[in-house]
Amino acid sequence: MKIEFEEIKQSESRLRKIIDTIPALVWCGLPDGSLEFFNQRWRDYTGLSQEEAHGWGWKAPIHPEDLEKFEDAWFKFVASGEAGDVEARIRRFDGEYRSFLIRAEPLHDEHGNVVNWCGTSTDIEDRKRVEEKLRQDEIELRQITDAIPQTITVLAPDGTALYVNRVALNETGLTIEEVKAHGFFTRAFHPEDVDRVRAERSAGLLRGTPFELELRARQKDGRYRWRLIQYNPQRDEQGRIIRWYATGTNIEDRKQARQIVAEHVRGGVRRERSGRKG
Repeated sequence: MKIEFEEIKQSESRLRKIIDTIPALVWCGLPDGSLEFFNQRWRDYTGLSQEEAHGWGWKAPIHPEDLEKFEDAWFKFVASGEAGDVEARIRRFDGEYRSFLIRAEPLHDEHGNVVNWCGTSTDIEDRKRVEEKLRQDEIELRQITDAIPQTITVLAPDGTALYVNRVALNETGLTIEEVKAHGFFTRAFHPEDVDRVRAERSAGLLRGTPFELELRARQKDGRYRWRLIQYNPQRDEQGRIIRWYATGTNIEDRKQARQIVAEHVRGGVRRERSGRKG
């Protein structure tokens, strides 16, 4: 009997060491949602003792602005008996708050009744900061592209439009949803250019190298104007294309000037031939 007791104590000690080593804040509680166990990482992070956090004391480190949302989610888990997760900021022992993803899982008895709640709180502050930085960078990038006096379109590797700057939308009168929709080519380009542009664009995307197209784009007033569309790929570290950037430059005046020169040359040739015949 003594040997069995020692084995149980050793097994419990090993289990506690394992739980304390898990790279997350681990906790367990009762069916009503009150908590009774916190691993060493939880206690070290919050600076609270097992006794201070016991029962409902564990709510003290939750950020005041997150507490109501967290409690609503937590008691929904408790009432439904179903697992779930919620994000909240938890105060560190030095007063700093960091964002955590808190996951709760019920432990059931043989009759399906919840006898314990077990969960982990995983630090996601660094990920949240990266996400926020990316959001801010995206906002700044959009502000820059909206200020550039050219049409700019960001495409997925297959050519699907992901973003169109304000200049493009203002000039065409289209919405971003219409640009992304099937049949965009027939609404945006001259009927005589649609098939050619579709074929040349597909071939260019397939090659995966920079290319350009000349086409007549429909303006919001219904008129068509010549544009030079230049496509450039963005690749990841493995060399795979992750985005295409397409810029459109108005070349209507250039095309008209070329046409005038061509007509002038043809007129001169006709006059010269006519003079010879005379």
